[in-house]
Formats: sequence, structure tokens, C-alpha cells
Amino acid sequence: MPDEKPEPRQYTGPEFRQLVEAPLDPLVHPDPKHPPRLYRFIRALVRWLVFRLFRITLVGTENIPKPPYIIAANHQAWFDPAFIIPFFSAPPMVYTMAKRETVFNRAWKRRLLPLIGVFPISPSRGELDEAGIRTVYQILDRGGVVLMFPEGRYSRGRAIRPLRTGIGYFALQAGVPICPVAVRGTDVLAPFRRVDVTISPAIRPDPPAWWALSQRVATVVEGVRNAITSGLQRRRK
Repeated sequence: MPDEKPEPRQYTGPEFRQLVEAPLDPLVHPDPKHPPRLYRFIRALVRWLVFRLFRITLVGTENIPKPPYIIAANHQAWFDPAFIIPFFSAPPMVYTMAKRETVFNRAWKRRLLPLIGVFPISPSRGELDEAGIRTVYQILDRGGVVLMFPEGRYSRGRAIRPLRTGIGYFALQAGVPICPVAVRGTDVLAPFRRVDVTISPAIRPDPPAWWALSQRVATVVEGVRNAITSGLQRRRK
């Protein structure tokens, strides 16, 4: 399969340009355009399983932008990625993040997790550390995709929580679109339960340059929130 032409980027911020030049964390798979065989196998297996164990309704795959981009989804449970990542083509690799101290705490995990697209972060008070921010930018710069849950914690079937502003800042600095995804039905994991996955049109970070940064970030985040909310409210057929 030929490499897909990347999404054009008209602007990248100074923080992005500075951080992408740093060495890549050795616990990050370096080439998102060529996922490891293990990643491809697990993605295919999970896709096969979810379509057979659950009643999946998938809408909006035509809205997926060209890479690189950020996936922004609501968060109901730890297994949400299983109902998101398999519906995005590979390559490129879709990366997720996990705590360095509690998830990357064994040698076998440090060997395995990078092969399935997981990279380490050390958040403080809900905010990414500099190494985590740098990794996000480096993945996007290499043509990859990063899955984020901007609520910051589980909503557990309730209305979407307020979104953290970091996702808007990432998109503005990296000059990449955000692909909003709404997942409904994963608050309770039960065989043959209906799960609705709605992929909305991409949010492209292009507010007027003369706006204050906080205003530009807020505009992007509000667009993402509205898109996810609309997906969650989509009428079932």
C-alpha cells in the first residue's frame, strides 16, 4: 500500500518547531508509516472481535482526514480505544499514551508497548509533562496519528465533561486537524450490546491569527466539543 500524501500544514508554532528537533524517546515506535506486524495483527484481531461480539454502528469514515491528525474522543471506559483504533486505516499507526511510572514499569512492558503504539507520559495535575508533549509533536511531525481523550477522565455514560484545552493547543502548534469521534454504549461492556461510533468532519485549526492564543485555543476546543456532542446525540436508526 503506497504511503498516503500527508495533510498540508500551513503553519506550525515555535514550540512545535523546537521540540520536534529533540531526540525521540526510545520507548516510542519511530516510524508511524510502517507499523510493526504485532500492531497490524492486534488491530485486525480487535476489529474482527468487536464486530462479532457487539452490534457496531459505524458512521462517518468518509470524514477521516489525511494524516497527520489528532483523534479526539469522549471517554467512557479504559477499553474505548478498542472501539476507535480498528476503524482507522493502518498505516499510519494510531498512538495512545500511558503513564510511565505505572504502565511502563516492567522490562517486558517497555519492549511490548511501543510495538502496539503506546508511548509513555508522566502527567502532573492532569497536564502532560514536557517529554509527553514533545512525543506528541514528534509523532505528528512523522506523519502519525495520536488518539486523545480530552475530557481527562471517564464520563461513565453521562454527558461529556468539559474538555481540557491542551488538544486545541496541540492542533494549533502542529498545524494539524482534529478528528472528533463520539462513542456511545461502552459505559457497560456486555456481549451483543449496541455500540455507536460516529466520526464527525475534521476540525481544522484556522481561527484568525490576530486573536489571542487563548481565544484561538478556546475556539478549536469548542468546535471539538460541539462535534462530539452532536455525535453522541445522533438518532439511532
